[in-house]
Amino acid sequence: MIRVVLAAVLAVAVLGASLPAVEDARADRTATRVDTSVERLSAAGSALAYGSDATSDAAVAPTRTVTFSLPSPTWTSAGIDYVAVGGQPGGQGNRSVVTYAVAGGTEITRRLSLPVALRTPNGPIVLRGYGDRPISVALRRTADGPVLVASRAYSG
Repeated sequence: MIRVVLAAVLAVAVLGASLPAVEDARADRTATRVDTSVERLSAAGSALAYGSDATSDAAVAPTRTVTFSLPSPTWTSAGIDYVAVGGQPGGQGNRSVVTYAVAGGTEITRRLSLPVALRTPNGPIVLRGYGDRPISVALRRTADGPVLVASRAYSG
């Protein structure tokens, strides 16, 4: 009987000691997935800027679509509060950054490595929930020179 109680107490102690590490691993996995999407957005914007000609007509502007995969909360991945392309949620936008917060964690800002400025005409593009969220980036010509214009991409 004492062995059973001792085993149960030891199991609870080991579980209690390991849960913070599990939580950290879940948050790291989610951050890695978002960071991968941020890198794909930088690569798409750079490919457009270096390989295409900017146009002032939105209908024919060279465009790329990047899908942000927001994980659902599971035993291996933490949920995400939000991902915001172009700045912080509720901010001005038009910044070459992606800001996100893993559920219950601190806000993280990643600078996009782009050769031209990123514009978000309607403020930051805020993604919430989980699943695939496509973002469209178009190379446009303005009076100030070429810019990348980001917007939500809708399918279907």
